[in-house]
Amino acid sequence: MRSWLILSVAITLIWRGAVAPTPLPSTPTCVNGATCVAIATPSTSSTGFTPGSGATVIRPRFSYGSEKIRGVNLGGWFVIEPWINPSLFNQTNNPAIIDEYTYGLYQSGSQTESILQNHWDTWITEDDFAAISQAGLNHVRIPIPYWAVPTANTSTSPFITGSWSRLLRAVSWASSYSISVIIDIHGAPGSQNGYDNSGQRLSYPQWQKAQENIDRTVQVFQALINEFTTSNWGGTVGVIEALNEPAGFHQDVLDATNGYWQQTYGVLQDYRLARGSQTGVNVDPTEIKMAIMDAFQGVEAYQGFLTPPGSQGVLMDIHNYQIFNGWQYVTNITQHPISACAFGQSISTFSTSNLWTYVGEWSSVMNDCALWLNGRWLPSLWETAVPGRSCVGMTGAWQTFSPDYISLMTQYFEAQITAYEEAEGWVFWCAPISLYLVYLTLIRSVKPDRNWKVWTYTKPKCDYEASPKTDLGFLLL
Repeated sequence: MRSWLILSVAITLIWRGAVAPTPLPSTPTCVNGATCVAIATPSTSSTGFTPGSGATVIRPRFSYGSEKIRGVNLGGWFVIEPWINPSLFNQTNNPAIIDEYTYGLYQSGSQTESILQNHWDTWITEDDFAAISQAGLNHVRIPIPYWAVPTANTSTSPFITGSWSRLLRAVSWASSYSISVIIDIHGAPGSQNGYDNSGQRLSYPQWQKAQENIDRTVQVFQALINEFTTSNWGGTVGVIEALNEPAGFHQDVLDATNGYWQQTYGVLQDYRLARGSQTGVNVDPTEIKMAIMDAFQGVEAYQGFLTPPGSQGVLMDIHNYQIFNGWQYVTNITQHPISACAFGQSISTFSTSNLWTYVGEWSSVMNDCALWLNGRWLPSLWETAVPGRSCVGMTGAWQTFSPDYISLMTQYFEAQITAYEEAEGWVFWCAPISLYLVYLTLIRSVKPDRNWKVWTYTKPKCDYEASPKTDLGFLLL
């Protein structure tokens, strides 16, 4: 993912501690409207981790293609990024530390391990899952790096391992609160995009240059399939996303990526054959799926790729940040809601005719003003693209934003939700730095008359140029 966002880390205080954990329901009723089954918590998973507390939990059985994905990413948890986790980088007092790779390379291993273990245990807690559930959201997307997943290849240096047990705990929490999970391989060996969100910031990605890197990523995908298709998890993990944001604008990366999609689909197909699924018809709509990405090519580049009836169980994830390309950071910001609507129309067509498509990352931000969004020590393109333009009033605590700016962000937010539900739905980036519910306080500030208790989404006309004050009537928290 190409990360962004504008809200201050301090805003997370609004989110944290605001909602107490919800007691588990005594009957199999899902809070999010998904089809659920009550399953007694198993003793242990294949890794020795014990999901849940021994009580009966309500496991989500999400039906992709008929229900809308509404979720939030748990970013900055198992892959740290300077803009999301600035305090972790500031406390190193080392300007050479720019990503998680250098975080381990230039510090004492024991010191780094202690810091990261504390981070894994505190960045996201069970209270966050309770609050996400109470908001009516039905998904979390959890980014993980290759080095977090146990495979036969144990070489991970200089990365610090140990987050796997926390991932399993996270899935257990999701299960307890009837939240479906998308697990996203966010970082591959050698880096699939050269961005710091892959774990290693490079001038040119190296993942595609060694078959060993690709093979190991396939092993990670296989390990995730093996773990989360066991009865222990009861279908909580609905999708394994095979790789986040491969840099397909480089031809060698694109070629390797398309081959990798085929390899990982083979892993999924082997699993389906082993459990007796038919090859031509996906007989179980709640069966685990895989997701591929457009590799920055646009979904049109994947017309007919791994589509039914020849292939089954594949979804498309596409990310929509209108801040990283030239026209996006020089355009008038009032154009962003209009562009979101047009984007929704294009992915809706693809979702209907090719692969079910969801927007796995997006935001309401209209600039790259957040500190280190483009990488530690790198400047804002939005601020430097136009002489005299300033990020003042465009980032930091939302209470400093002008009413007009808040209103425009609200329109952009609403336009995107409208547009993305023309396809299969959306997963907001990210918690907890800009947590979805925190952002909704912006909407609450300009539309305080809403009942914030129940999700009753009604789709409006997606035309903010003609009707900039369209009221969605979606109700959260």
